[in-house]
Amino acid sequence: MMPDPTLYRMVAQAHHEDLLHQAEQLRLSARLPRPHRSMSRHAAAKLGMLLLKLGAWLKHFEQSPTALQDPV
Repeated sequence: MMPDPTLYRMVAQAHHEDLLHQAEQLRLSARLPRPHRSMSRHAAAKLGMLLLKLGAWLKHFEQSPTALQDPV
């Protein structure tokens, strides 16, 4: 029994169209902005700076001799 060449062409065409659709979806998703990534980096940077300032402030407070004395 000989396979039907028309059936193979139809399957190949459907596969080709599926690949084109996937490629188009990848192209479209690549064009979308990525705000979440940049927002999280920005927030992490702000938090890091805040923690550094807090650490410096606490170190200064710890080293200050007048910080622990009661003014009487």
